[in-house]
Amino acid sequence: MLLVDSHCHLDILMNFKKKYKNINKLINLFKKNKFLYLLTISTNIKNFFSIFSMFSYIDIIKLSCGIHPLYIETVTNSDYLDLEKFVSYKKVIAVGETGLDYKINIKKNIKKKQIDLFIYHLYLANKYRKPCIIHSRNSYNDTLNIIKKFNINLFGAVIHCYSYFKKKVLFKFLDCGVYISISGLITYKNNFLLQKIIKYIPLDKLLVETDSPYLTPYPYRGSINNPSKIIFTFKQISKLKKISFYKILKININNFLNLFNIF
Repeated sequence: MLLVDSHCHLDILMNFKKKYKNINKLINLFKKNKFLYLLTISTNIKNFFSIFSMFSYIDIIKLSCGIHPLYIETVTNSDYLDLEKFVSYKKVIAVGETGLDYKINIKKNIKKKQIDLFIYHLYLANKYRKPCIIHSRNSYNDTLNIIKKFNINLFGAVIHCYSYFKKKVLFKFLDCGVYISISGLITYKNNFLLQKIIKYIPLDKLLVETDSPYLTPYPYRGSINNPSKIIFTFKQISKLKKISFYKILKININNFLNLFNIF
């Protein structure tokens, strides 16, 4: 049984209450749980320096490079230049985490900056033919309108930690060619709407993630999440889609390899 975690934040996990301060302890956890690959996600340029220095030499850990929309107010012109430089690195297999995050009463100028930064990430994804990891919260209309401007099939994209509940929204994303990634949110007992929507996600467009150290699945909700707990998300998906647990594991591996061009 091999596992893949398509979206986690290993540097944050290591520093989260200092539980996994020893990197060897973390790697042993991955070996024990038979991970094939883990994709650790960058959220800003400083963060990328951190994950590159810690994990670039470990074969099973892959890297992304991107700037999360919530960091938009600290982005500098040099960040744009550094972003392209790091995206071009061979060890970097994805662009992001990027996208749109519309909090309540978000200012128009902040929206504009987020949109510009998102478009730049997609431009780099297209230029370097690397998949784009998209964060979209309270912003599906703008997210859709932007990704429609690109031929996603040329480089690939995934909506990570998917949380929209309307079928028509899901189908619009799927029509753009994106993958849909499901997190531990699907295991929460009161999350009926997400549990319903997963039935409409095609198997060939489904990915599974932890977003570790966040979004710990039931029954460990409230504790620190780590990639090994992805098992509970797989089990819930297996139950909801009425497909065997091992088939879901295999589908996740195949989709991950296909999207991120790992052969």
